[in-house]
Amino acid sequence: MILIVYGVLVVCVASLAAVAGLTLVQRLVPSPLGQHRSNDAAVAMYQTLGVVYAVLLGLVVIAVWEEYGTAAETVESEANAVAEIAWLAHGLPEPDGLQLQELARSYTQEVVEEEWPQMEQGRVGQRGWDLIDDVRVALQEVEPHTEPEQALYAEGQDQVQRLADARRMRLVAAEERTPDVLWVVLILGGVATIGFTYLFGLEATWANRLMVATLAAIISLALFTVSVLEHPFSGGARVEPGAFELILDRFETSKLSDL
Repeated sequence: MILIVYGVLVVCVASLAAVAGLTLVQRLVPSPLGQHRSNDAAVAMYQTLGVVYAVLLGLVVIAVWEEYGTAAETVESEANAVAEIAWLAHGLPEPDGLQLQELARSYTQEVVEEEWPQMEQGRVGQRGWDLIDDVRVALQEVEPHTEPEQALYAEGQDQVQRLADARRMRLVAAEERTPDVLWVVLILGGVATIGFTYLFGLEATWANRLMVATLAAIISLALFTVSVLEHPFSGGARVEPGAFELILDRFETSKLSDL
């Protein structure tokens, strides 16, 4: 709900600023490009500018959306790896199997209760990595005696590596940001695209103001979307730890859980 309110405020402020700028230009310069030939030239230049900016803005929106989706998939992969380690541990000799399940649950609790709030603040502690190291060491100490146990041991090694890789990708995604230079280009390009419409010498009508306000609203909404999606683990549109929470529930109800 807060995200929607912020979005509406951003769009309204941008639209009002665009209309105010149009009104000011029309009062100070009544007909900047009053001649038909000048207007034709301005329209041609504006079409080029609009296409270039639209392509740039569209590519940025697509890029941040893909990164957001990748972050969500990474969380699911990490959660799946933890779950697989826990369920594989059920088939390993005791007490190593029980220890691995306890470590898997501790890691899941650490992610949900500690790391998710930390990621929203832009920092993550070291304990998660320590728990993965403990899982790796505990698994290496397992001595499989049968072929099924050897298969579970080999699969467990693969899942530990997948867990570490997914965690690394999640932390990288939490820290990635759109470069400042790109934000400068996007903002200045938006201002230029809107400001260029002031040069057409149109009459100060409500229809003209509405067109400018609509253009400003669309651009500001797209920029607001970029600013929200570039932070996949913070803000109102953040990726939630639902996959890990589901695993915690399964630790209590699954027949494969020895906890």
